[in-house]
Amino acid sequence: MARILVAAVPHVGHATPLRRIAVDLAARGHDVVFLSGPAFGDALAGTDVRFVALQGIADGSAERMAQIVAGRSEIPEGPAMLNYEFIKAFYEPIPDQFAAVQRILAEAPDATTIVITDQSFMGHWPLRFGAPGPRPRACIGIGTVPLSLNSIDTAPFGLGLAPDASPEGRARNAELNRSVEAMFAESTAVLKETLAGLGANTDEFPFPMDAIVSLPDLFLQLTVAEVEYPRSDAPAGLRYIGILPADPALPEELPSWWDEVTGARRVILVTQGTIANRDLGQLVAPALEALADLDALVVVTTGHSGAEVGAIPANARVADFIPYTALLPHLDAVVTNGGYGGCLLALAAGVPLVIAGRTEDKVEVSARLAWTGAAINLETSTPAPHEVRKAVDELLNNGAYRRNAQRLAASTARHDPFDAIAAAVAEFAPSDADAM
Repeated sequence: MARILVAAVPHVGHATPLRRIAVDLAARGHDVVFLSGPAFGDALAGTDVRFVALQGIADGSAERMAQIVAGRSEIPEGPAMLNYEFIKAFYEPIPDQFAAVQRILAEAPDATTIVITDQSFMGHWPLRFGAPGPRPRACIGIGTVPLSLNSIDTAPFGLGLAPDASPEGRARNAELNRSVEAMFAESTAVLKETLAGLGANTDEFPFPMDAIVSLPDLFLQLTVAEVEYPRSDAPAGLRYIGILPADPALPEELPSWWDEVTGARRVILVTQGTIANRDLGQLVAPALEALADLDALVVVTTGHSGAEVGAIPANARVADFIPYTALLPHLDAVVTNGGYGGCLLALAAGVPLVIAGRTEDKVEVSARLAWTGAAINLETSTPAPHEVRKAVDELLNNGAYRRNAQRLAASTARHDPFDAIAAAVAEFAPSDADAM
């Protein structure tokens, strides 16, 4: 058995899957520590995982997030904003992350510890470039958002462009990749300065979006290969390990009208996920208007209590939350703003999607899933009702979308990501010979 440090940045879409991975590894007999923001410790009660809270500006506190948001008000949209967000969200927390990692490694200096992180936790990066201090036996990255890896076959992350490995496409990709690296020169310089301040040598440091995948000994992407763009130059340590199933530990408190879901001829889910759901006028409201006369039950999940949905047509029902384990088997389509985890769960259930999202990583989620043929990308975060209706009609009337979703579901069924992660750990875990 291994000693394992599982670390995640303190954001729900990152910490939640890493927490589940930590719990599974502990159940397999490993000695597991979970490192994340203080808000994520309570969920580990009753498990065999020891929780350690991040401190300083790495803790994800409301005050820290408010400072970041306030700073945005003085920065124009575009490259300046992107550099600001990379610096504040990812690079400034590295010293506090690194200190926490060092403390945990130093607790058992004679043990061999494996570090597992989500792709956005960079507190182990200084060690990969020679910073002093206790070192893990191996580092394993977990991809909880679409791959950011540059390639000769793909355009850079964030542009939402389909892959193109033709000679013309590769020329396009190379030019765009150079442009993006130049655009992030400011934040990359801050990252290198931060790492150097911790004792790392950054003379040959790769572009940060590439480093996310190339620095770990293994990088395990939580999806199936068919959902990601092919890259002929991908590092050998990149593996696609399948989609995490919906969390069965969540309480299945179903609404009083649940019998309508199980008895409906068709059910359409409309959701803005768990993060970008404060303004339901972006997608939920136009979708309700668009689908008001559709022969289907429209189920809206708001993601938080007290949400202002607006007018609710007769064929619609609204809930704060419905567990995907209960809802997915009844769905004919999902209308969503493109949260990665929720979209993948829909595909794992063979349900096609209409996606309207351009914030965070959603531009890439939308583009990739449209590329698979299992989704329609509306290419906006604020679609008009007629755009939503046209896309839903196309999804319901063109069987190719559901067939493609079912193809991806069949691929998903051939994977067990928890087993794959455990197998990866076993590649680096101490053997009997090491103990002699």
